[in-house]
Amino acid sequence: MNSYFIKQIRGLFFSFFIISVFILSSCVPLKKVMYVQTKDVKDTLNTFILKQRPKNTVQPFDNLYINIISPDETTSRMFNITGNNGGQRAIDYQMISYLVNDSGYVDFPFVGQIHVEGLTILEAKDAIQNALSQYISNAAVTVKFVGKSITVIGEVIRQGEYPIFSDNVTIFSALARAGGLGDFGNRENVTIIREEDGKTSFHHVDLTDKRITISDFYYIKPSDVIIVQPLKQKSYGFATFPYALVLTSLTTLIIVLTFARTM
Repeated sequence: MNSYFIKQIRGLFFSFFIISVFILSSCVPLKKVMYVQTKDVKDTLNTFILKQRPKNTVQPFDNLYINIISPDETTSRMFNITGNNGGQRAIDYQMISYLVNDSGYVDFPFVGQIHVEGLTILEAKDAIQNALSQYISNAAVTVKFVGKSITVIGEVIRQGEYPIFSDNVTIFSALARAGGLGDFGNRENVTIIREEDGKTSFHHVDLTDKRITISDFYYIKPSDVIIVQPLKQKSYGFATFPYALVLTSLTTLIIVLTFARTM
């Protein structure tokens, strides 16, 4: 075997080594894809006192589903909006909801303007029930938010907008609705965009930190936008270089054929 072929083989082996290093460096370590972790072996705290869950209050331009149930069926129909589906209530609450105007009032049939701005759903229910008491007795009132949603984008399985109907949606529950994070989702760098009091703020949370459960952003609020940032590995890993494995196999084949020719 002459020196020329030896140099060629060495060069090919070096290329193979570089590609192998590149592929290995593109792999995501297990610790990067794990959620709540014990990052310090000395940290033995596993019980945390949760902060009070945020209470969603009625705001101008919210939509409220309001349903009145009375022993008198005729009276119930008079106060309720019904869908045109053979006497059955419309399934789409958005189509049978009431808009809260810019002054914080909802215009209810026969009753008129009822102020609901700043009230929780239970408080709004009581306010509507009190307003109805002079027209109808023994009525049961149901009030729900309609059209409340959160948005989840970035390195998740299913990006999109998801409706929420309660005040106890955690960030993990929100991400689960989007199918969870992908392999290249950075669990240590998740951004939450929140609008409050006419201001937009950006916050970063670490899903690998157990103390996220006592964070102000453990519970998600309506209209929150959750952005899962990508890991650095994605910029040069298999996700953007899908032919790395093919190139490695080809390099190996060249090495074998070149070595065989020198025999």
